[in-house]
Amino acid sequence: MKLGHIISVLALDQLTKYIVFHSLKPSQSIHISNFFNVTLIKNKGILFGMLNNSPFSSPFLIISANLIAIILLILWSLRPDNNIWIRFGITLVLAGAIGNLIDRFVYGGVIDFLDFHLGRYHWPAFNVADISITIGTILLAIGLLKIKNAPRPF
Repeated sequence: MKLGHIISVLALDQLTKYIVFHSLKPSQSIHISNFFNVTLIKNKGILFGMLNNSPFSSPFLIISANLIAIILLILWSLRPDNNIWIRFGITLVLAGAIGNLIDRFVYGGVIDFLDFHLGRYHWPAFNVADISITIGTILLAIGLLKIKNAPRPF
């Protein structure tokens, strides 16, 4: 886990969210291309807006789950046998989790704004923290597969 990398991702994430939040009204879009808009969405649920109107989407439950995940990631990062894939994956997932947690305190929900679509079909809006979590998760999977497939001494 590299603190400098976490701070860099957090800075980019929070800066982009700040600019979008202070430039657009909720649900307002800026058309960029035929398949991409910048649209201000406040997500009070979890991944891609799931549980937005569910009893499981209470801020207390989501923030508690987020804090537990952050603690577990920090503990996992302390293992001396983590390979580079796992170390960098943890760094990216941790940065994204912290970025989205900050949003819940500052904005009352996660600020999503990257809105990709094909015709009338939209991918749920997301942000830099979500990109970091997704790439980090892929790196963690690669790192875990490399451990599983590593040659054993016996």
